[in-house]
Amino acid sequence: MKIIFYALVEEELPYIREWAAKTGNEVHPVTDFLNTSSAVLAEGFDAVVTQQTKVVTPDVYETLASYGIKQIAIRQVGYDVLDIDLARQHGIRLSNVPGYSPRAIAEFTLTQLFALLRRTKIVERAIQQGDWTWETVGQTREIHELTVAVIGVGRIGTAFAQMLHALGARVLAVDPVYHAQNEPFVDYVSLDEALPQADVVSFHTPLNESTHHLGDAAFFEKLKTGAFVLNMSRGGVLDIAVVEAALASGEIAGLAIDVTENETQFMEQKQAPSEVPAEIQRLIARGNVLMSPHIAFYTDLAIKNMVAISLTDAVTLANGGHTENEILR
Repeated sequence: MKIIFYALVEEELPYIREWAAKTGNEVHPVTDFLNTSSAVLAEGFDAVVTQQTKVVTPDVYETLASYGIKQIAIRQVGYDVLDIDLARQHGIRLSNVPGYSPRAIAEFTLTQLFALLRRTKIVERAIQQGDWTWETVGQTREIHELTVAVIGVGRIGTAFAQMLHALGARVLAVDPVYHAQNEPFVDYVSLDEALPQADVVSFHTPLNESTHHLGDAAFFEKLKTGAFVLNMSRGGVLDIAVVEAALASGEIAGLAIDVTENETQFMEQKQAPSEVPAEIQRLIARGNVLMSPHIAFYTDLAIKNMVAISLTDAVTLANGGHTENEILR
């Protein structure tokens, strides 16, 4: 089978070659994202694999369908860049990779939480200015003292909750889907029950109609004063203007985000700090804000799994088979 592999990054090449050698399939990698101009490259191929930060536009589905393409495998968790209904209309089945390495994102989230709690950004800035005093940093907190609300307890949220529990934190799980196997290390509660108790809130949800700007003004009004907020899921989950106001007022003690709603304007690019959107510049300037360029997932194991799982699913769906990673809704 011939597979076109869009949005290649160099680190993926060894894993592509390894998978192709094992399976006997032909993989043609290109650096282009899947879009209007690059969709024509899929002519003559049997299957499509991509990774996207920008929405796949309607004409792309039409183009792929005209070439006889019957699937798109997206090698990431989030699939809000895909139009499920439109794909279905064109006879195109979709898959993602929800379980490439939940621990990668969970570990990064925990790392950022520790950094917020111990104010490492403030410490580093002070030392660079020759300030070695304790007063600048102030007393900090230990994680086992805290109540952490994990919003979205799927694979990643569950991995994060397990780590928190192992460290002695109390973990509140907020998720419409109940998993009995999580009971030993979380307490399932509603969002309204969780927010007034939470010293920390961490988002691990997909982006959809019910989660878009879940972190809005009403959310922060209910949240315990002085809480820390972390988002390693999708940028649109938080209303960044509301978050900025909450930081300015002292409503929240700190913020760590790996994603933003407007990240396609500046992430995966090199540019002068002054060219980044103004609200991002203001956040970066704060000592109690940690930002990263959508890298929570970025480990060697995660990349290997993303490549292998997406390619395997592409072949399965193109052949009319079934995979647990098919996006059905």
